[in-house]
Amino acid sequence: MELKFTGIGAAYYPVLGSNCAFFEHGGCLYLIDCGESTFKSMYSRNEIYHYDKITVLITHLHADHIGSLGSLLSFCNIVLHKKVLLAAEEDTIVHILSQSGVQPDMYEFTTDFSKCETEGLRIKVQRVVHAKDMLCCGFVFDCDGEKTYYSGDTSIIPENILNMFLSGEIKTMYQECTYLDTDSISHFSLKKLSELIQVNERNRIYCMHLGDDIKDDIMRAGFRIPEVV
Repeated sequence: MELKFTGIGAAYYPVLGSNCAFFEHGGCLYLIDCGESTFKSMYSRNEIYHYDKITVLITHLHADHIGSLGSLLSFCNIVLHKKVLLAAEEDTIVHILSQSGVQPDMYEFTTDFSKCETEGLRIKVQRVVHAKDMLCCGFVFDCDGEKTYYSGDTSIIPENILNMFLSGEIKTMYQECTYLDTDSISHFSLKKLSELIQVNERNRIYCMHLGDDIKDDIMRAGFRIPEVV
């Protein structure tokens, strides 16, 4: 399963763009989050014009993950005459969008992520620890029998995810790695990741949501970095 990225930056390091991934499956375009720079990036590409079915999966409600969501939904509805399917764990996002002029009839909304699945693709929500005042999640994508983990923003790697990765059940992991070595209750560090993952397993992990220019450190440690398209 190939994830493409329009940005891999954290909220306070916007030079790398808002962290957002997208992929295509079963005739549907999937976006994971839609941060402040995401709509501009997707507007410049052909996917939102080409696909009639577009789904946005939300990990949490911080601005760097939903900042241009309203513009994307509105553009798809009014200009492209397409209703995006928006999936989040609770309907708070619906009220946020309404306050910004994007009404519920401009898109479809669900809290049931199984409604976003297509043949050969299963989506499992994974609880993570990030913010005390909102639900935050990552996803395990089972695509034609191959599992990929996308962490979202998190200060942990859940034990079940780590065990699935180390056993080979999860083939590829996209893990937030905001800091080089700073301990945080909200974000993960390269230091923690290196302590958990042996060198021979690191090439299966892509580090994202970078909070500084730490690409060289990540690659020297044996991990990978998603290419921004």
